[in-house]
Amino acid sequence: MEKSVNTISRSKFIKLSSRHQHELLSGLARRTLKDLDIDRFLERYNELHSWTQLDRYTPPDWLSKKEALHEYLSFHLNFTSFQNEQEEASSTFSWQPKFEVEVVLDQVRSPYNVGSILRIIDNFGLKGMAHSSSWLSLSHPQLIKAARGCEKWIPVRFEKDLVSYLANSSLPIIGIENNDLSENLSNWSPPEKCIIILGNESYGIASALQKICCRTIQIPMYGFKKSMNVTHALAIIAHKITELSS
Repeated sequence: MEKSVNTISRSKFIKLSSRHQHELLSGLARRTLKDLDIDRFLERYNELHSWTQLDRYTPPDWLSKKEALHEYLSFHLNFTSFQNEQEEASSTFSWQPKFEVEVVLDQVRSPYNVGSILRIIDNFGLKGMAHSSSWLSLSHPQLIKAARGCEKWIPVRFEKDLVSYLANSSLPIIGIENNDLSENLSNWSPPEKCIIILGNESYGIASALQKICCRTIQIPMYGFKKSMNVTHALAIIAHKITELSS
């Protein structure tokens, strides 16, 4: 495998399944751990990625060459069948957010929605996720299906008492809520650092948490339905937060 990753042609590489593509990339990282020639590694790594839309990893800039290569290896093993080797490759996985924005879930029930939220956090480079649902399992099959691996590196924290957690935060607390007191999204200027609260699929953000919010934001809707799936709402809010930096 380590030899083929250096010689495989574009036509053959793009015909491989995504799992086998990840296997080759993990082999490339494993080989480079022997000689630490990271410049040659990145040249080939970037070339292979230019041939496909495969998920890719960018390590935090504070890692050494060897640490970064371990993270490349761990990342691509996440998408292969080498589960035991994955556990040995790295005990931690580094996530470097582009935006200091944490997403807080208030009793979001659907594992599939939670998985999709983790994927959106990854897509937009947000800080991570907090929740107070003791039943929430990151190993739920629907969550894993929606997250597509993001559950392995997005920081997730359990906060039993969300009211106290948010009340003690020094960051602006922004609720996404559709009510008469909410500010229109188009008039909102997102702060650089904040906490975004997403509410329950049935009744929205709990009233006790709404009282902690410094403001609530409403997404304009023009059809018959006056509610929106929580994942769609987060995607719109995340785009608003990140659009000026793109």
